[in-house]
This record gives sequence, C-alpha cells and structure tokens, in this order.
Amino acid sequence: MEYAYILPSIEVLIINLITLNHCFKRKYSMFKTAAVFFVFTVFCILPWVFFNGDKFSGNGEFSIYGFIYIIPLKFLYDEKIEKIFLNMCMSWTYTHGILAVSVQAAYFFGFLNFQLALIIIETVLFSATFIPFRKYVIPKYLYILRNMQDYQKMQFRYLEISMYFNFFILAVLHIIFLNSEKYLLQIIVLIMFLAVNYMFYTIVYDVINSSIRINELEKTVSHDDLTGLGNRPQMMRRMRTLIEENQTFSVIFFDLDRFKLINDKYGHDIGDRYLIHFGKVCSNELKENGKLYRYGGDEFVAIYYGVLTKDIADSIAECKNWDEGAPCEFNQVSVGFVVCKPPYAVKDPYIILKHADNIMYRNKLNKKTNNQEKG
Repeated sequence: MEYAYILPSIEVLIINLITLNHCFKRKYSMFKTAAVFFVFTVFCILPWVFFNGDKFSGNGEFSIYGFIYIIPLKFLYDEKIEKIFLNMCMSWTYTHGILAVSVQAAYFFGFLNFQLALIIIETVLFSATFIPFRKYVIPKYLYILRNMQDYQKMQFRYLEISMYFNFFILAVLHIIFLNSEKYLLQIIVLIMFLAVNYMFYTIVYDVINSSIRINELEKTVSHDDLTGLGNRPQMMRRMRTLIEENQTFSVIFFDLDRFKLINDKYGHDIGDRYLIHFGKVCSNELKENGKLYRYGGDEFVAIYYGVLTKDIADSIAECKNWDEGAPCEFNQVSVGFVVCKPPYAVKDPYIILKHADNIMYRNKLNKKTNNQEKG
C-alpha cells in the first residue's frame, strides 16, 4: 500500500507551495517560480519517491522530508531562512492535519477502496477549507508575525517555539493514531487540535491588534501632533521619574527667536515646517544624551541626561546642520538651563521649568540689548 499515499502527498505539496507563495515576496515572475518548483520536483524529489516507496506508509514522514523545499524557497523568495522555516511549519500543520484526518476517515470507511477514498476525502477537505484558510487565517498569521517581530521580540520567540511544537505534536499524533483502530475518536481529536491551533492565531491576532491600537492612542496622547516630539505631559512624567530614581539631569528651555517674523514673511505652512525642522535638528544634536519635547507654540524643552555645561548648551542651540532641508533661514534660539542632581533643592518639575524659563528669558533680553547696542 506504500504507493497509495503518493497522490495525496503531491496534493499536500501543491497546497503548501501555493500557501507559501502567498506568504512570501517573490524575486521572479510566477511562471519562473513555478518552473523552478517543477524542475526541482521532477529531478530531485520524484526519483527519490519511486526508489523509497516505503516512505509513503501514511505516517507523514514525507511531510518531514518535504522541508527540503526550503532550498528552492530561499532561492525564489526574498526572505530569511528562519522565516521560511516558520511559515513552512504553519503551512505544513494545516496540510498535514488535513492528510491525517483524511487517512483516519479512509480507514473509517473500510468498505471502500482505501486509495480512492483517501484521495477523494483529502480533495474534498482541501476544497472546503483552503479558501477560508487563505482568506482568514493566513492574513492574521502574517499580521502577527509582522508586528510581534518588530515590537515584541521575546513574545515572538515564544510564538515560534509554539508553532514548531504544534507541527511536531501533530506529526506524533498522526503516527500514534495509525496504530489504533478507534478511527472516529481520532478524527475528532485531530479536528479539535486543528481548530484550537487556529483559534490560537485568532486570539493572538486580537491581542496584538488591541495592543497596537492602545500604543497608537498613547502616542497620540503623549506626542505633539505637528512635530511628533513628546508633549508637555510626557515631559513632566519623565522629569518625575528621573527625580524618583535620584538621577542627575539638566533641563534646557528653548524659545525660537523672532518666530512671528517667519510666519509673517513666509506663511504659517513654512512656520510649521520651521518648527518641525528645529525639532529634528535639535534632536540630532542631543543624540542619545537627551530628548526634546515641544512645550507649546515656539517653545521647546530638552531633558539632558547628566550635567549640562554652557558650552554644550550653546553647541546644541547653534543647530549647526540647520541648512540641510531647512524651509528657510535660521533666526536663532534663546536658551536657559538648570542642572538637577540629588539631593535636589527643588523636586517639583513645574518649579524647575519655571526657573529654566526665567533664565532663558533673561538671556533673551540680554541678547536683544546687545543687538541694539551693536546697531
């Protein structure tokens, strides 16, 4: 009976390749991709099949050997080996599950020709499930991978391990069930396993989708709409955290000089771009040493991690790389800063900001006075 599983295994292979083609980004045209798979199958797989018919005993061993297709998949698709293998496990779990159910069902209807019953049942099951699988399960699966891999790396590793286990547990169940004759019970167990497996994807999808929406909402609440910088409430929370942790930090208050002239001369659109550009250039000057926040209007505040000196403050305020993509000329900025280190003389962020604002205002007046005397 060893060759009775060749046609069902080929059907499984075709469904797997169609599924993986839907998951990956092709390097070549569909015609070239299909041609490579055909040549690989004819010259590398079929000769092995006909000389190893014992591998088609129905225990799913051929599915394990099917992972050799990782070679053409890596050549044909722009994906990493790890992701290819992960997607193969997802696809193989589906197709191997259908094969396992079909085998048990073919044994259950023992009065029929086993080979004919197996291929008919498997074809019917694939016909009934593949479109829903491709339409509903695969998009959720790809969404999970894309978002977990980017934002939740540790959880992504757990997901990888669970998917590997799901596939190999199914393979073991199938082998065990072949040695028993309680076919109806085995069919029920296999169907329940597949249902739970894909319900898991739905639950994880909903959790990740909700998490992303919450993160987007938090970003909207804690970030400035125009510049994308942190806003005043986020800045206050950060200052309180640094104070609670007894960290040394400096607060820099920026006020853009003659910003009203920018709006009057070029219009508010250029004025907005001026604010955005200042935020970008100033953030680049701070680098990893601090973070810039928009306080309101043409005022910005930076939290500098450590003791800030006047030379460093002046260097940041110069915005040396202003001309790279600038909407117009730079009208300079007035700066005031205070250094906060334990034991703090003041622990209230509002008082600290007010002190930095007062210093900035005095510096601004001195700058105007000096300019008038020069004039």
